[in-house]
Amino acid sequence: MRTLRPAMLPLLAGCLLVGLVACDDKLSQENFDKITIGMTEGQVQGILGKGERLDVGGMSISGAGVASGAARNSQVTYEWKKKNTMISITFADGKVVQKVMR
Repeated sequence: MRTLRPAMLPLLAGCLLVGLVACDDKLSQENFDKITIGMTEGQVQGILGKGERLDVGGMSISGAGVASGAARNSQVTYEWKKKNTMISITFADGKVVQKVMR
């Protein structure tokens, strides 16, 4: 059984390399096109992987003139970046409401 261990090292290294290459391929036009309005955060992460949550600050003024923080709304935006490609997805109540690819 010990003779199999050294032989498994290249196989393991190959699997890790394939996994890293697969991560880069997630930011593609094809995957961006799979994302549709109404998808859940979990569905998007299944396609693109985990994104970086953007902190959006600021204030909003209600019709009654009451100021409130932007964090009170139910929208959150995540970004995925790779070299010259960036995908930004905005969710409201956990569902896609906007998507942008640059």
